[in-house]
Amino acid sequence: MDAMDTENHETLARALFSIAVERWHPSIVNYELAEIDGILSSYAVLGRTLSDSGIPASEKREIINDLFGTILSPISLGLLDLLIEDNQICMVKEISKSYRRLLK
Repeated sequence: MDAMDTENHETLARALFSIAVERWHPSIVNYELAEIDGILSSYAVLGRTLSDSGIPASEKREIINDLFGTILSPISLGLLDLLIEDNQICMVKEISKSYRRLLK
């Protein structure tokens, strides 16, 4: 991971944390990030599918909504949408780590 990626995931984690403090519950978002990371790590084909630049973002959003639409907070869903739009779903693990450090 290069310095730009590190800066990006830390910036996203801080922004997510600020939104969670203002509009939701930071600990719930932390739990959701850990769960998302766990699912993406456990189901490699899902991670590869969501990272595949050949698959349109609209199809990836459908997958995310089918899997998580009714169980995640709007904040976590918004993050996933942003990461899918930028084809950066691989950043979930690092965002989750950075976010967890912000809770301490």
